[in-house]
Amino acid sequence: MMIVETDADPALWYPMPLGGGRSEFAQWLDLHLEASALLHRRRLTWREKRQTRKFLEGSATMLRDRVQADQAFVFGAMPPQAAPLVFFTKQFACDEEHSDVHLSMLAEPDPATAAAGRRVETVPFVSPRFGEGLRSLCSWAGPDGGLMLSVAYAWSDPEHGIDLVLKGHYDDPALLEASFDAVDDFARSLRLSDAA
Repeated sequence: MMIVETDADPALWYPMPLGGGRSEFAQWLDLHLEASALLHRRRLTWREKRQTRKFLEGSATMLRDRVQADQAFVFGAMPPQAAPLVFFTKQFACDEEHSDVHLSMLAEPDPATAAAGRRVETVPFVSPRFGEGLRSLCSWAGPDGGLMLSVAYAWSDPEHGIDLVLKGHYDDPALLEASFDAVDDFARSLRLSDAA
């Protein structure tokens, strides 16, 4: 597996551990909360800390166990009273002959499993390191009837023999839409390096 790294501002985007023990993750959570307080220039309330901890613990468990994500990143600029914005990466073996079809399948949800009323908009997306890929924005009604959004980026990297997907979803469309420029910049900042 290649390691996904970023040139994004480390005060805004930082890795979230998916492996290791509970104590290491608890230490990371403490650092995340301190960084969030510094970024927003105020002390976080007890409730904000508790909600953030619970959300990130649940996100890490879901990404590790259900999604089997390779890596995860947190966007630190979300308001402290809102849930953090978490993106994950996943790598797949690259089949150069079928790469375009494979990329569209990675970026867009499977139509057979898509819920009724799901809307998908896929456009080309260029990365300075990976070249042309795809960005897919998906919207659907959540269990409570509220609008849910997800965005996925997919590129083929034949040089390293992988297809790479970056994906995140959020249940506050206004906050995610307000962060789209930062998310696009983050996607453009990704690069691959050999695992140590």
